[in-house]
Amino acid sequence: MNIIILGQQGSGKGTQAEFLAKEMSLIHIDMGKTLREVAKLDTPLGREIYDIQNVTKTLVPSRILREVLHFKLGSIPSEQGIVFDGVPRTMDQSEYMEEALQEFGRKINAVFFINISEAESIKRISKRWICKDCKSVFIMGKDVKDEKEKCPKCGAEITQRNDDTVSGIKKRLQVFAEETMPVINYYKEQGVLVEINGEQEIEKVAGEIIKNIEQI
Repeated sequence: MNIIILGQQGSGKGTQAEFLAKEMSLIHIDMGKTLREVAKLDTPLGREIYDIQNVTKTLVPSRILREVLHFKLGSIPSEQGIVFDGVPRTMDQSEYMEEALQEFGRKINAVFFINISEAESIKRISKRWICKDCKSVFIMGKDVKDEKEKCPKCGAEITQRNDDTVSGIKKRLQVFAEETMPVINYYKEQGVLVEINGEQEIEKVAGEIIKNIEQI
C-alpha cells in the first residue's frame, strides 16, 4: 500500500501521515522534514535548499527532489508500504515520482487531499513556534504564552520559522494554488483522489482516511 497525503500549509497532513504510518505499519516519508534537515548542512545543496525555503520561499526544484526521493525508495524493502507526506507538489514532481515508483515495483493506491481554507491555514500556522535546539513545535497561546518564553522541554530559545509568518504563509498558499492544485486535479482525473474536510477534529479526519483505505 502506497499512499500520498496532500494539503495546504496547516492542514494537518503531517499529523495524519504519522498516524497512518503507525496504524498501518507504513514508512512515513516526510519530504519537507528531510529537505529542512539537508538545508542545515553547510554544503552547496544545503545552502541552495535553505535559500529556496527561507529567502525566495518557492518550491524546491525537482532535480533535488529526485536525489532525495530515489535514495529513500532504494532504502525501503519492496514489500513495505509507504505514506508520502508533502510530495509531489508539482506536475513534474508527480511524473518523476510515478517513474521512480515503477522502477521500484510500486504504484500509488490512494491520494488524500486534506482541504482547509486560507483563513484556517493562516490561523493555524501563524501560531506555530519551534525550539531552536530540540526542534519541538509549540502553539502560541496554548503551549507557550509569550515569544520570550523558553522551550518547556529543554529550556532553549523558541523562534518562528521565516515561512510561518503571515506574509510567508500567504506566499506559500499562492504557490500551492498555482503549483500543487494541478497535481490534485490530476490525481482526481486518475480516480485515486479522496478529498477530506481538514477543518474537522483530528480524530474525525483520521477516521475518514482509514475508512476510505479499508474500501480500497
